[in-house]
Amino acid sequence: MGIFAALLDRRPDYLEDEAGHASLLLVPLTTGSLICELHARVEAVCRDSIAVVSTFEPTPSYAAAIRGACPQVKDVLPVHEFLARFSAYDLKDWLVIIDPACFPLAPIDWAPIEAELARPQAGALHIVALDEHPGGTTERVQLDPAGRVRRIQRYYDSHTWAFTRGIACSIVPAAALVAANCVEFRDLRELRQELMLRGVPSRDLPLVPGALDLENPGALLHLAEVCMRATEGAEETHTVDVAQTAVVDPTAELIGPVFVHDDALVEAGARVIGPTVIGRGARVGRDAIVAQCVLAPAARVRSGSTHRHAVIAGTHSSASAIEVHDDPAPMAEIGLQPAEHAGSSSYTGVKAVVDAAIAAVSLVILSPFLLLTAALIKLESRGPALYGDLRETIGGRTFRCWKFRTMCRDAAARQRELLNTNEVDGPQFKMDADPRVTRLGAWLRRLSIDELPQLINVVRGEMSLVGPRPSPFRENQICIPWREARLSVRPGITGLWQVCRAERNSGDFHQWIHYDLLYVRNISFAVDVKLIGATVLTLLSGKRVPVTWVLPAAALRPAAKDETVSEDAYDSAHA
Repeated sequence: MGIFAALLDRRPDYLEDEAGHASLLLVPLTTGSLICELHARVEAVCRDSIAVVSTFEPTPSYAAAIRGACPQVKDVLPVHEFLARFSAYDLKDWLVIIDPACFPLAPIDWAPIEAELARPQAGALHIVALDEHPGGTTERVQLDPAGRVRRIQRYYDSHTWAFTRGIACSIVPAAALVAANCVEFRDLRELRQELMLRGVPSRDLPLVPGALDLENPGALLHLAEVCMRATEGAEETHTVDVAQTAVVDPTAELIGPVFVHDDALVEAGARVIGPTVIGRGARVGRDAIVAQCVLAPAARVRSGSTHRHAVIAGTHSSASAIEVHDDPAPMAEIGLQPAEHAGSSSYTGVKAVVDAAIAAVSLVILSPFLLLTAALIKLESRGPALYGDLRETIGGRTFRCWKFRTMCRDAAARQRELLNTNEVDGPQFKMDADPRVTRLGAWLRRLSIDELPQLINVVRGEMSLVGPRPSPFRENQICIPWREARLSVRPGITGLWQVCRAERNSGDFHQWIHYDLLYVRNISFAVDVKLIGATVLTLLSGKRVPVTWVLPAAALRPAAKDETVSEDAYDSAHA
């Protein structure tokens, strides 16, 4: 079995010169071109010579430029000719096709791919970049048959948005490619579609941590800067690298990081400010200013002109210098990071250790009572003693939040039938006489005993003793800033909303948001101790604890910094 690599080349509009010539693979990056970077990433799995497959008709000068940039390239030919040649290969061979337009942010992990290839009758594999949005969310308007707005649905990239933006790599068995008779394709999405239409089994593997869409000039600028940082190292931040055959006038000024490729020319009085890459044969005219740019091979910058944050191809005109005003969102997973206001990292680290220790001791002490409770639940109704619901913890990771089961076995299914009787607002569900709650369950809920198994989650590091209420994804998606803030800390068995909310039998969603944000902004050892004490008082008395008993007055100030609010006024405003 042989594995052969092919690099797909294309001509993005922003790289085309006046004659319509362009090549994504020949785009300059530091001391080499994009094709060199891709070859370095694929040579570990494909040690033989590689082929360049163009979506346009290659010319002899183009083929010479490709081989000059990467001597390991053997064949340079169009897609239809390459597919015809590949049909003569052994049917047990594999073809690895790389699309540079979907450029991985990190080298592809080939280990799981090789494991897939070893399977009998394995189909095609496609390494896909998932579609993502700024902030990790997108919203879509849903209309009824009459064209009226029915609802606005929010989608989260990592949970409910399951679309791909590009395919970085396709690994196709020669047998499938020959039998399917795919005559031609312009990108890997077309190839995947053709293979699936012809019955070839395909499997998508997500690309982690994501990819850059190099059809976008801003993504190319971002990639060039990333490569410069990797080349410079941690200490050298102003590298100026000029190739031996490049010419830089003594009066020109280069402020690094700047990389000048072979045969390039920087004329007198020109000023080049990094991060900038000047491609092979490019020319920067007299007294021109170029800052944060990529000059394609043979590009020309007019004398006296100024360019910033641009991709320049051909002889500069308003159409050939693509100014990039906003950095593009890369095809990269945007993970939720701990919020800056979420307390000091030293306290949160100590808090996790102390919480786990206290929870472990509590489990040992309470074990007889917990076992007795579990036995009573089993005796009263059929089903497991514990109920584990998927909730979200710090960073949006999911975990099973354990509770004593207080409802009948089909409670989740029956909730859909009871939605019209919901007595609280927001994404929660609550009703006083819930028919799904067992007799023992009602008693366990009244005393909050059903929450005690969450000590297991605390020991596992999924929860804290004190924190926001652990919520499932369907509840957290309602308010984006609230979600990001509350998921910057671990959820807790008890918290500010649990002990301070005005009406324990109602669920003011806005008050819930407000109290969670207050806790995240003011997390500290003193606040946690007060909340544990307030929890005991609430359980014994059944009454709420004023929030001003827990948080300092400074934390409750309104927008005007010189104003404070009294305890009575604050409680009245948020009751």
